[in-house]
Amino acid sequence: MKLNQAFNDYDRIHPKYWFAKLEMGFIGEKNRTILAHRKHFGPVRVQKMLWPEKTGVCHAIIVHPPAGIAGGDHLTFIMCAEQQAHALVTTPGAGKWYKTNQKQAFQHIDITVKDTSVFEWLPQETMLFNGANANSEMTISLDQQASFIGWDMFVIGRQAREEYFSEGKYQNKFQLFQNNKLLVTDFLRFEGNDRWLTSCLGMNGCAVMASFWAVPPEKFRSKFFLDQHVDQIRELIMRMNINVTLTLLDTVVSARYLGNDVRECHDAFAAIRAKLRHYWFNLEEEFPRIWRT
Repeated sequence: MKLNQAFNDYDRIHPKYWFAKLEMGFIGEKNRTILAHRKHFGPVRVQKMLWPEKTGVCHAIIVHPPAGIAGGDHLTFIMCAEQQAHALVTTPGAGKWYKTNQKQAFQHIDITVKDTSVFEWLPQETMLFNGANANSEMTISLDQQASFIGWDMFVIGRQAREEYFSEGKYQNKFQLFQNNKLLVTDFLRFEGNDRWLTSCLGMNGCAVMASFWAVPPEKFRSKFFLDQHVDQIRELIMRMNINVTLTLLDTVVSARYLGNDVRECHDAFAAIRAKLRHYWFNLEEEFPRIWRT
C-alpha cells in the first residue's frame, strides 16, 4: 500500500531516537473517509474517530497521555490523506512544553495530502512553560490539487500564574509545500528574557501568538476568488473586533493573531475556517465534538 511505503521511507530518512511516534493514513472509501493505517510507538494514540458530517469527513482525536513534552522527549506525528479523503485531526486539550532542566525536547509533525484530498489540522493551543527547551518542526506537503486548513496557537507562560519566560529556549520551523514548491516558510527562535518578547517588533509583551494557514482547491486559486473570499473574511474579523491580520500569500490564505486571550484567538480562527469551508467545500463549520466537552 502507498501509505505504508511513505511511512517506511520516513523511517529510513530520519535517525532513530527514543521517542513516541504515531502514524495515521486516511483514504476515501465509498461515501466516507476512513483511517486505513494506524501505527503507534510509545504514549501517543488515536483516541476516537467520528463521522458527524453527511459527506463522510473523518474527525480524528489524537492524545498524548502525559499531556506535555518533557526534556529528552521526541514526539513524531506522521499523517497522510489520499484517494479523495477529507480528514480532520484535533486534540482534546492544550499541549504543553514542560521545564526541562536544560535537556532538549522535540516534536516533529509531517502531513502529506495527495491528489484531491483535504486535510484539516486543528489542535488546541500549546503552552510554553518557563524553563522549557523546545524544538518544534512542522512540514506540510500537498499535491497540486490537494487542500489544507490548519493553525498553530502558542501561549508563552502559564497565564493564570502570570508566568514569564525568563529561562529556556524555543525554536519552531514551519514549511508548506505544494507540488514540491515551497509556498511558505516560517522560522522562530528565542531564549529566556529575550528582547523579542517585549519589543514592538516581536511579542510586544503579549502572551499569545498564533498562525492560520489555508490552501484552497485548485478551482478557487484564481486571484478573483481569493481576493473576494479574503475581503469577506476581513469584514467578519472587523465586526468581531479581534486583533487578527489577514494576508494572501500567492494562493495561501494566512492569518496572524497577537494578544493575550487564547479563547478569543480560537473564536477568530474558527470563524475564518467556517467561512473557507463554506466557500471552498460547501460544508458547514461542524466543530469537533471534543471542543464542547
